[in-house]
Amino acid sequence: MISRRALFMTAGVVGGGVLVGAVSVGAWINGYNERAIQDAVLGERSAKLVAQWIQIAPDGHVTVLGPATEMGQGAQTSLLQIVLDELDADPTRTTYALCPADPAFSVHDALEGALIAEGSLDGWAEKFVHGMFGRMASLAQMQFTGGSTAVAFTGWKGMRRAAAGARMLLAQVGAERMKVPVSEVVTRDGAVHHEGSGQSMHYGELAEEVALMPLPEPVYKDRAEYKYIGTRYPRIDIPDKVFGRPIYGIDEQVEGMRYAAVAPPPLASGTIASVSNQAAVRKMRGVEAIVERETFVAVVADNPWRAEQAVRKLALTGTPGPLGQLDTPTLRADRLAQTKAAANVLLGEAEVPLEGADLVEATYETPHYAHVPMEPMNCTVWEDGGKHHVAAGVQGMLSARNAAVGALGRDFDDVVLHPRSIGGGFGRRNGLMPEALTFVTQACEVQKEVGGAVKLTWSREAELRMSPFHQANVGVMQAKLGGDGLPTDWTMRIYTPLALASEAEHPYDKVGNYTVSSANGEPAVPYCVWRSVDKFNLVHFIEGFVDELAEAAGQDPVAYRMALLEPGSRKARVLARVAEMSGWKGSKVGDKGYGVAFAEAFGSLVAMVAEVSIDEKKEPKVHQVWCAVDTGTPVNPGSVEAQTQGAVFWGLSATLYDGLFFRDGEIVQSNFHSYRVATLRDATKVHVDVMVSPDAPVGGAGETATPLVAPAVSNAIAALADRPRSLPIVSRFA
Repeated sequence: MISRRALFMTAGVVGGGVLVGAVSVGAWINGYNERAIQDAVLGERSAKLVAQWIQIAPDGHVTVLGPATEMGQGAQTSLLQIVLDELDADPTRTTYALCPADPAFSVHDALEGALIAEGSLDGWAEKFVHGMFGRMASLAQMQFTGGSTAVAFTGWKGMRRAAAGARMLLAQVGAERMKVPVSEVVTRDGAVHHEGSGQSMHYGELAEEVALMPLPEPVYKDRAEYKYIGTRYPRIDIPDKVFGRPIYGIDEQVEGMRYAAVAPPPLASGTIASVSNQAAVRKMRGVEAIVERETFVAVVADNPWRAEQAVRKLALTGTPGPLGQLDTPTLRADRLAQTKAAANVLLGEAEVPLEGADLVEATYETPHYAHVPMEPMNCTVWEDGGKHHVAAGVQGMLSARNAAVGALGRDFDDVVLHPRSIGGGFGRRNGLMPEALTFVTQACEVQKEVGGAVKLTWSREAELRMSPFHQANVGVMQAKLGGDGLPTDWTMRIYTPLALASEAEHPYDKVGNYTVSSANGEPAVPYCVWRSVDKFNLVHFIEGFVDELAEAAGQDPVAYRMALLEPGSRKARVLARVAEMSGWKGSKVGDKGYGVAFAEAFGSLVAMVAEVSIDEKKEPKVHQVWCAVDTGTPVNPGSVEAQTQGAVFWGLSATLYDGLFFRDGEIVQSNFHSYRVATLRDATKVHVDVMVSPDAPVGGAGETATPLVAPAVSNAIAALADRPRSLPIVSRFA
């Protein structure tokens, strides 16, 4: 079925058609041909684009031109696996390369996949909607890596469709060339074979003709035929990483390059009022220039350490932002007051006031979070051949190129983006929000003023003070229970941007009236998507409260959740599996507490159990975490397992230690000594079972486990001590 969001977006396109003529808009949409559009951008070359994303050279070498940048998540490997199977390509002669940063390579399959349920459309409707999203994504210049969409949507919906269609054409042309019926040929290892006559033709011999033919409606392989999908295919990025060959943004070297360090405004979300000692700083060794802007000051020097030493000597005064001097207690009080009065209904019917002695109530809170990837923000800009060149590790290649175009004041074709490997993204380097690309625009502004080649790098302190953050949130929960202990009425009021409110849906089948209202609150600091987006906050609220409902009903937390699910369903199977993995015997066994959480996130299902004790410092110690993950058909179970393990540690940091706090207009934390993250001493055993539901669509893997860590750990602690409802649980600043 079409989601409500899809209906609104479709209405927007069709509504526009009323103004310019519905027939012309329909023709414009139906005329969308992604292969032709990409072909025009690639220009003349020997390799032929046989389908969107897929090039074949005369020697038969296949190149998958994908939009997914590498940031440790392994998406490129999974995309390659999809093409290998549906194209019947030769793995020894197939490689992945980043596509150009151009609207022709927009990720419209990610947009379509997020809004349209798989298999809900066919025939003319499917073709029209596909063209509509292609046009929309191209106009919006959507090209990004994130949101757990690379494999589930761009890969499974887009590249799989392209590879299957190309395979069918290659078989058809090969059969015609060999003068045999197409029903008698097979495709295998990058060639078309006719077993009866012994003839074979490799794909390179057929590519030029195939590239001129319209792609047919794809007929996908039966999943039993897959050789690569569903296997732990070796990560294609690992060999180079072992030998230190990948080029990250921070590795960029250009002849004659100078280095820029940055000072942020003294006050959070504020501006720079004055720099009182520029003359003295200019005299420091190696300093070549100072570039002053309203939101940053950069020092350019002949090496990075001299630039950083000089920028730290600047005497800055600042002015507060539009919200004044930020202060965490004041912000929290305002958030809570707004949330309690929330009236904008986002999910369910109009809220009905709940009251009575049997009412269960609780309030949960989460703080602002930073992304703190290990590779700090950096960007290198130089001029060559009459063009500006920009090198950076970004999740949104096209957005970064457009940001550079604007900052440099150049035409689009005069700016070349060189995307590099990323040392941690987590949403921080996304291309969906201008705030996420300030390190690119700053580098361009500095280079434009001083000329030559400049590499700009943020220190960790600058990053914490200048980055856009994950928003804080509040969940005010109320529920009434029926005679069986299950909720008959449940309301949740939240403080969140409207765009993310749909993530507040719970995963259960047997809940009565469920209403979610929002305060329409906007972040007090610049906002940026963060690993698992607002699912982290909202699953913490929902799954912590479900445990409180189970406690009020006098029922075991796992049994209570099972009672809320349809027996024998896919959801129930995942929850039962994690209980089996952990040997669930209740919330407390000896001196250990056990907490469970369950969620549907990014198209996947995940259940988690955490084992926790309280140490002599009265702090929680997480000993083990069990995860059952169902992503439908896992394209690469090894990547799903690795991403789940990483997601658990990411969530562990945010649950126990992370959190940004403000005092007198300044951010309290400045580096890892005060913005504490989980380290090796916090390491816990993470057991992952990657389940398979072959009839379900492929779901995301990189973010699905993160939201469950906070409720699972908090629920385990509640079995041993007072229930923590505010994060982080261990903090010197909250």
